Amino acid sequence: MANLSPSHRNSVVVGALLRSRFSEYLVESVLGQGTFGTVAKCRRIADRKTVAIKMMKNQNQLAKAEVAVLSKLRCLDSDKCNLVRWHRSFLSNDHICLEFEHLDKSLYDFMVGRNGQPLHIKEIRPIVQQLANALDHLKTAGIIHADLKLENIMLVNHAQEPYRVKVIDFGLASDVSAAKLGSYLQSLPYRSPEIILGLPFTEVIDMWSLGIIAATLYLGFFPFPGSNDYNMMRCIVEVIGQPPNTMLTLGSKTGRYFQQDHDTTNSTWKLKAPEQFWKESGIQSKETRALKLRSLYDLLHIRAIGGETMADRGAESCDMLDFVDLLIRMLHLEAAKRITPRQVLKHQFTSMCNMGWMYHLSSYVRSSSELLNPTTDSRKAVCGSLQQPSSATTHPIQQNLPSASAERSQYSGKRMQASTAVSTPLAQAQRSNTDTSSSYSLKRKRDDSDSRGQRKRIKSDPAPPTTSSSALTLASSSSYSLKRKRDDSDSRGQRKRVKSDPAPPTTSSSALTLASSSSYSLKRKRDDSDSRGQRKKVKGDPAPPTSSSNTLTDEPDKRSVPAESRAQSGRKRKSHDVEYVGHQRGDNRN
Repeated sequence: MANLSPSHRNSVVVGALLRSRFSEYLVESVLGQGTFGTVAKCRRIADRKTVAIKMMKNQNQLAKAEVAVLSKLRCLDSDKCNLVRWHRSFLSNDHICLEFEHLDKSLYDFMVGRNGQPLHIKEIRPIVQQLANALDHLKTAGIIHADLKLENIMLVNHAQEPYRVKVIDFGLASDVSAAKLGSYLQSLPYRSPEIILGLPFTEVIDMWSLGIIAATLYLGFFPFPGSNDYNMMRCIVEVIGQPPNTMLTLGSKTGRYFQQDHDTTNSTWKLKAPEQFWKESGIQSKETRALKLRSLYDLLHIRAIGGETMADRGAESCDMLDFVDLLIRMLHLEAAKRITPRQVLKHQFTSMCNMGWMYHLSSYVRSSSELLNPTTDSRKAVCGSLQQPSSATTHPIQQNLPSASAERSQYSGKRMQASTAVSTPLAQAQRSNTDTSSSYSLKRKRDDSDSRGQRKRIKSDPAPPTTSSSALTLASSSSYSLKRKRDDSDSRGQRKRVKSDPAPPTTSSSALTLASSSSYSLKRKRDDSDSRGQRKKVKGDPAPPTSSSNTLTDEPDKRSVPAESRAQSGRKRKSHDVEYVGHQRGDNRN
């Protein structure tokens, strides 16, 4: 890892005082020094708090641009957005000084302290998740960081909060609308294809840098360690592939690294050979890769899968596949097809949404979830209930984005719709039974009002049974048949009104309805054969309903005919749609 960054020499005197109208600052040590300024660890005299102060020349225009970007990001919650907290700026000794919160150490220093030993993918996951969260907020704010690298990612407090990181250094950051074509941005190992080729660019270049960071943490060295842009492009072509002709045709710098082939029908581009590039530019290409990758899928074979149990080995294998899949999406050559920060947060590798069922089976899953969510219930987090991107939190810049609660409401709406669809048949059956009961009551009342003879009012006229139970329906049907026989035996003289005569069954069962219909027809035929008087055949005598309970209850109740003596002349008596013929006294009954 010693070749990741050039060494710097300290130029700030330790023990010096920096003065501002807010307070005085005592320089305790130098944290880093770059082309545009020096960062020192200072103690604020007013409250003895340790802060980090970045000092830049007053004439530097980049300092003013950084202050403008930091002012735009001030409305964000730095802890939730994984961005360094900026306190204030002031002038001291012809320097623009920016006061930030003091953080632990950079990922570069952390890797150097490990002697270049790479991280495990379950340790890389929380870093990728937090950096994607930071990039999501920067994208929402319309800001390009343009210098995302290991040196600009700080561990907050690794001893107490392992792998909690924040993004620093907005010296090259700018608004997306202010991006200039052909600008040299990003450190060389992290430089995206659109910057190398001189294409228009957006904040998507930061996602390429994040992919390089993730691969570097896994390998322990850069995947594309080119010493110049040509070497970088040659490594990219060998591992990922050549950019499509549409990109190469539009690139303002494509001719430096590619040559056009006019031999075919369609004009295509071909990467120049190292010898040809050396002849044209005078720059000799050198091979600096510690490991040549044929594709990103070679990462699957670099390390052996460990784990004591089969569940641990299976979980780690799935995790490795998800990690490589995420890298391929981050390092897509076409910016328009490159994965977005929000999609990274929802990816299976970052969210662990596909490993929740293995939580109790695999210690690997449990330890991974604890690293990803050290302060929350890891069981819920690994299942995805707590693993919501903090970008869902609404703030002034994100007011036009859909919130997590809106998504949950949409999901709840789908659940409610599904529940309603399931309960619809039952609800319709209940409404049908209710309508049947109401119709039956109205028919009974109408029959009572049309009675010519004296009869008593049925005080508690029972409604037809509406239960769907087979046992209750069968009992009701049998009772109904017995009542009809008793009514027929009393038809010669005055017969008494059965007060609690149950109504015909209203069950919707097809079999029971058919049986009731057959019984009813037999009774009618027997009545017709026993009558000595002449009567006319009822031409339009409707048969009892055989389809549903609603049709059955629409017929008037035959038992509502008043129990009075029939005229011996055989006169007819009308009861709504059905005509009955009176029986002469002394008729023989079967």
